[in-house]
Amino acid sequence: MTKKLLLLSVAALALGLAFVTDVINVQNAVALYAALPAGAIVFGLFMVFKSLEKASSLHDAEQQARLGLQKDTDEKRRESSCSSEVRGKPVAAH
Repeated sequence: MTKKLLLLSVAALALGLAFVTDVINVQNAVALYAALPAGAIVFGLFMVFKSLEKASSLHDAEQQARLGLQKDTDEKRRESSCSSEVRGKPVAAH
């Protein structure tokens, strides 16, 4: 998604600059002059998506680490309760 936004923004900015500097003459097609601001808007979207992509990957890694720690502690609790039952000691329920 971010690559497409970057390509679209670069293309729109290049076309917009070409229209504004009269490299491409579009005298009667005034609507084409909107390409430059559209390129700037799409580039802004690209930067937002890029920053959110990094933040979401950090969040996902943090959540995976939390789940891993939770599973480890649950397994340790089960092992300790099983070993207490084997020794003949009842396990107190919480």
